[in-house]
Amino acid sequence: MGNGRHLVLATALLAVAGLAQDPVFDEVALRVASVRPGGKLVIDRGNRDHVEVGDRVVLLPRGGAILHAVVREIEERSALVELIDRTATVPVGSKGHVLVPRARLAAPTPPPPAPVEPANPDVPKPVGQEPDAPVVAPTPRQPEEEPWRPGMPLLGTTRPPHPKERPARATGYLYAGANLVRTLDTFSHSYARTGADMEVENVDGLGSTLRFAGEFDWSTEYNGETGTDLRLFEFSYERGGTRGEPLRWQVGRFLPRDMPEFGLLDGAEIGYRRENGDRFGASLGYLPELDDDMNSFEDLQVAAWYLWNADLGERTSWGLGYQKSWHHSKQDRDLLVAKLRVLPSEGWDFATTIWLDYYYGRDDGKGTTFGLTRALVSTSRRWQGGSGLEFHYDHEEYPELLRQELPQTLLPQTILDAHNDRLTGHAYWRTDGGSLWRLRATGWTDQDASGGTVEIGCEFDGLLQSAARTGLTLFEVQGLTSSVTGVRVDHGGDFSFGRLDMLYELGLVHHDDQPTDRDDMLQHRLGALCTSDLGGQWSGTFFADATLWDSEFSYGLGIYLQRRF
Repeated sequence: MGNGRHLVLATALLAVAGLAQDPVFDEVALRVASVRPGGKLVIDRGNRDHVEVGDRVVLLPRGGAILHAVVREIEERSALVELIDRTATVPVGSKGHVLVPRARLAAPTPPPPAPVEPANPDVPKPVGQEPDAPVVAPTPRQPEEEPWRPGMPLLGTTRPPHPKERPARATGYLYAGANLVRTLDTFSHSYARTGADMEVENVDGLGSTLRFAGEFDWSTEYNGETGTDLRLFEFSYERGGTRGEPLRWQVGRFLPRDMPEFGLLDGAEIGYRRENGDRFGASLGYLPELDDDMNSFEDLQVAAWYLWNADLGERTSWGLGYQKSWHHSKQDRDLLVAKLRVLPSEGWDFATTIWLDYYYGRDDGKGTTFGLTRALVSTSRRWQGGSGLEFHYDHEEYPELLRQELPQTLLPQTILDAHNDRLTGHAYWRTDGGSLWRLRATGWTDQDASGGTVEIGCEFDGLLQSAARTGLTLFEVQGLTSSVTGVRVDHGGDFSFGRLDMLYELGLVHHDDQPTDRDDMLQHRLGALCTSDLGGQWSGTFFADATLWDSEFSYGLGIYLQRRF
């Protein structure tokens, strides 16, 4: 754990030393529409939202861990992004934002008007010319949204409309999906769901926002039984937090805006935004359980935080937060969260979040005052032309809690010793001919063993068809009790019905704990995923996946439909 702390602090110091003054970004809100294998996700933003390949994406899952990703492919209404930490789990419907440079959204600056020669009183006017028109005072400009242009003051030249001056508007999407999954002669991983995610701006004429996100599920629950659940992810009322109303408050069920690391909350929070962009606030409420039923009112929490921003674009920011919780009225957790983010328009990006649990001498199994429960560190750089480097470090332990966050009960020795450290490096180089070469290596270690993954591959544009991508990857995976060596071929392109991505994977699997006549087997995997615009604001994702190793055969069939409004 000491090495992890040193790595976090050293990387943070290097990042702070490299701050730069660059154009600001706009945060374009997004949702995760679907999940693909290998740490890739489909988001509901695309070309029409001015998103481009290489843009930085920040994801905010309901559990509280901020994740970073990069846009890899773009469609008109969607984009394919890749997580820097490819092992992270991001549920469908998770919120986030993509950072788009404001200069990209700028309208072209109109050319200056041609100079007008002053009239010469000694020269007579031509016959038939109209007399000079009377000078009319210009009509005062009304408050309106004004696109930012290079050279324009950051806040524009006209007063933007106050939120209560905007018309009421509802935005969001409806969705439905089903997965039929057969593995090891069981369909227990199959599920179906339907839901809605929406917000209504200026819902009451006072500039407030009403948000709702929920779904109805049919699935195998944590207890192993099949059942249905009505899950409410968000239902909140928010007001303020703008230039015209810096005091912000929110009530209901929601993920805190400024400190999502504290997790989903049933309660209220209040915050204030200073003119320089700094924000501070506090919250009071209950922590719902993140299981099938999402029950609440067992874990009371109170929290406070402060966020510092170097400028209004929030390119460089750091935050500190403290959360105190009680489980059934008994003191439970004292959590400290520290985070830093540096996002220049050019150079190295950097982001880190640290969770520290404070045990202040209680009779517990940790045997320490402070415990580094989790540390996430990510840094990356992308050069002009499409080449780049990415590094990600993740350290995770179990905190000692009265609140039960996992379906199983942990033994005291597990809480004391269990940990996982993972370091990933990814290098990719795009040639002048359009091909992309990449190398990814991951190493991990825990209290019992260590392992890793190495991938080397290339992708070619237009090899098999125009406007398509074809890839070849060699990989080696060293797991806890088995290893896989194989090759993967994938192809994706646009057709009249939408985009189709396909892959074939052949791997040699070796099991460490099996007899010699059964320790090696061939594994074949075949998959296909189709994304299509169905018209009328509807889009669909359809996939099929099959795996065959020796006599075992598993498969999955899925559909996901979404309508934006």
